[in-house]
Amino acid sequence: TLEKALFSSPWACRETIAHRIQRLSRQGKDETRADIQVLEGLDKALADITPERFAKFQVLLDMLQKPGPFQFNGRDSSDRLVIFTERIETLRFLHEHLPPLLKLKDKQATMLHGGLPDTDQQGIVEDFGRQESPLRLLLASDVASEGINLHYLCHRMIHFDIPWSLMVFQQRNGRIDRYGQEREPHISYLTTESVNPTIKGDTRILELLIAKDQEAVRSIGDPSAFMGVYDETEEARLTAQAMEEGLSPEAFEARLAENLPDEFDPLAILLGLADEPLPQAQEPPTANMPTLFPDDHDFFLAGLRALRQQSGLDVHFEVQSESRIIEFTPPPDLEIRLRTLPREVRSSPMIFTDNRRAIQEDIARARAEETAWPRLHFLWGQHPVLSWLEDKLLARFSRHEAPVLALPGKLKPGEHVFIVSGLIPNRKGHPLIQHWFGIHLLGNGFEGHVEFEDIVDRFGLGSGVLANPGRAVDVAPLAKLLPDVVFKAREIMTKQRAAFETRIQPQLKDQLARLDELRRRHDCQIQLYFEGMKLPEHRIRDRRESKYREVQQLFEEYRDWIRNTMTTEDKPYIKICAVLTGV
Repeated sequence: TLEKALFSSPWACRETIAHRIQRLSRQGKDETRADIQVLEGLDKALADITPERFAKFQVLLDMLQKPGPFQFNGRDSSDRLVIFTERIETLRFLHEHLPPLLKLKDKQATMLHGGLPDTDQQGIVEDFGRQESPLRLLLASDVASEGINLHYLCHRMIHFDIPWSLMVFQQRNGRIDRYGQEREPHISYLTTESVNPTIKGDTRILELLIAKDQEAVRSIGDPSAFMGVYDETEEARLTAQAMEEGLSPEAFEARLAENLPDEFDPLAILLGLADEPLPQAQEPPTANMPTLFPDDHDFFLAGLRALRQQSGLDVHFEVQSESRIIEFTPPPDLEIRLRTLPREVRSSPMIFTDNRRAIQEDIARARAEETAWPRLHFLWGQHPVLSWLEDKLLARFSRHEAPVLALPGKLKPGEHVFIVSGLIPNRKGHPLIQHWFGIHLLGNGFEGHVEFEDIVDRFGLGSGVLANPGRAVDVAPLAKLLPDVVFKAREIMTKQRAAFETRIQPQLKDQLARLDELRRRHDCQIQLYFEGMKLPEHRIRDRRESKYREVQQLFEEYRDWIRNTMTTEDKPYIKICAVLTGV
């Protein structure tokens, strides 16, 4: 901790020394007096270091004042700079001394750390991303390295001290080097140079961490894989342990390399990649799903018109066809549903568009103005207003009801097509197979089943307006056909299930076989681990058996997860969605 503080700044180190002296003094032991004297001598030496004599701070100042990629101009409203440090005392030092030397005003530089209220932290982040905000320089502790976006106007970042965890590297750099960054990121690391051989070796270990982080970006993507512990505190402990042991950078690098091929990785098990290298990137399989509407815009507009015209609801909306904008005033029942959303997005009217360029421009406008929320809502299937619309449209039909469309010009008298949705879940109740199709009947005779896409094409569903013959259809004869329709639909879905099982069973067997092999290898590793342990035999036996049980439980849970996820139920769920009839 003392060396880590020293690598940050003299002020951080003096704070650590003060706490350590206070703790040793409370013990009141004679053997601690020598330690206290050494610490007091170090504190006195550090007290003589002024900002002018603090070499790393002067290097930072040169970077920001001289021509180069990090030359800083506080008058440029389109640029920001973020400087990270782990220690709060270092943060306070930078906030006190750096802005005046850069000729920044009070509101042009601020600190972001975990001691601030959440609302203050969020306000600082929003200001940092708004072009109209005076904020130019953000001095941040690692609280700002997790889960926030700093890339809107910022493409330059400086590590004033070097984290001892590769996960922190990834989190810090990811604040500006992320999707949506419009400029090339510039990231700089300030390391401490020392003529002391021990300190020099320790700083070389930190330089190795920098190199490993950059290597991970180019290759495996996740730098934490080098240490294999996936925990910031544990990674920092391993780095400190290497320094305490006096490991050379080469030995530390070799230790990191040992983690990559052999370390047990639960994530690799879940992804099925534990025994083989990653395959070359391939385009993911895609499918064009059948639909009655060209896009969400047309569906939204048609749904609103249906609610207004056919359900008699008081629905207010205006359409700007050329710009594909729909202004929609939420009715009272929708306002109740939207109460769980942030206040800023619950405007009235709500303005929707599926124009992606317009959305991006509106987001940029919002960042430049005093509000961080855009005016436009992106119109897509996951928007809660579309979910509300779907519920309202479905509510027009009661349970076990379906629309009947009379198409005398397209079907013969006594000819019918029952549009069916068949679903087969897995053992966990999640849909694995879902198939839309039609059962074609002529009189009482089964003429075969028709794919939903063919039904859409043949009858022009969704491509035009179907004429309403204006007379009621007697649904009693159609209701008598339902048992036969459901029976045929189940037969079709049973064949769908058989085809799915034929396709999925080899994959299921392969997954289980690979899991068994991985379990065997892991058992061998447990045996090897305990063979060299110098403990009483009964303690070794108890620990080994405990580890075996732990591993067995892990593998059994994953085996059950595979089976329950990839195994289908034998009874399909059949739903009649609509009936087309020639009357």
